[in-house]
Amino acid sequence: MKIVRFIAGMHFFVLIPVIGLAIAACILFIKGGVDIVHFIWELITGMTETYPEGENVIVELVETVHLFLVGTVLFLTSFGLYQLFIQPLPLPGWLKVNNIEELELNLVGLTIVVLGVNFLSVIFEPEGENLAIYGIGYALPIAALSYFMGVRSSVTKQSSREEECLKEIGEAISSNSESSWLSKEKRD
Repeated sequence: MKIVRFIAGMHFFVLIPVIGLAIAACILFIKGGVDIVHFIWELITGMTETYPEGENVIVELVETVHLFLVGTVLFLTSFGLYQLFIQPLPLPGWLKVNNIEELELNLVGLTIVVLGVNFLSVIFEPEGENLAIYGIGYALPIAALSYFMGVRSSVTKQSSREEECLKEIGEAISSNSESSWLSKEKRD
């Protein structure tokens, strides 16, 4: 009996990643906020000394927005783990997480964005490395992860359709057996 209680209580270990992800998200939000204020300050006080070329401004801005996106996904993952393992939260529908696959797809999407932003910063580096090698190196995992997301979402849609069909069949059988039972009862 004690072992059952222990195993049942193990779901509270999920609080470790929930709290860790929430803290990491907050740190990224703060870092992004500081970076955006610093960026705006540099733009206002004299862009020509800091940014001799216009594309560096774009890369820095995209990287700062990237911090906010990563923080947001970490925060959503924290909420999702809490909802799945501890208890549902009173959140809007778009923040509700129903299964681990939704969290997985968020993480894969984040990885694709991280790779894209990293490649963008490589493009604008002045060293002039061989961009074809970098492009292939970034494109292959992005393509593989995109394919994974497509397959995963189609499998999820297929299984949800199958669940709906099974539910409808169960309801039909239930109502059919009830009507058979009622008609048999009327005959008796």
